[in-house]
Amino acid sequence: MSLNTERKDRARKLAQEQSLTELEQAIGDREQLAGDRDQARIDQEQLTQDEQREDRATPNHRLATILDDRQARIDREQVTRDVNQETLDHAQAGRDRQQEALDETRTVISLPASQQPDIADPNAIHQGAINRAQAAHQRAETALIRAQAALVRARAADTRAEALRQTINS
Repeated sequence: MSLNTERKDRARKLAQEQSLTELEQAIGDREQLAGDRDQARIDQEQLTQDEQREDRATPNHRLATILDDRQARIDREQVTRDVNQETLDHAQAGRDRQQEALDETRTVISLPASQQPDIADPNAIHQGAINRAQAAHQRAETALIRAQAALVRARAADTRAEALRQTINS
């Protein structure tokens, strides 16, 4: 394959990769917008919940139980939203790194043939392995966050059950 044909082929593949990156970014932007709407809804529900608690003049155990259940649901939704936001943030960081790599590739492709990089050396392969290990570490951190969110939900359920037991026993 001639050098000119090879460059055109690289440029075409790079353009395809750029299109995919832009599509992933658009999807990420839509997911972030949906998450922002969820956050606004959760904030509104929390405000309504707080107002109802403040307006309650006499202690009504049934109403208190309902408000406690509603607060627990709002708390669960907030934890879920926080976990989703963390996931969106990690995904955005990945897209940013991918875009940087594409930009670097575009720079390398535009270099004259005499300045083109050599075939990958062991250090480049080693760096690739390090990058993959870091990505695996980030995925593990995300899994930990999800597990912690599940733990928070379980504790909230336990707290609600205990409050219900105390209400029933009163």
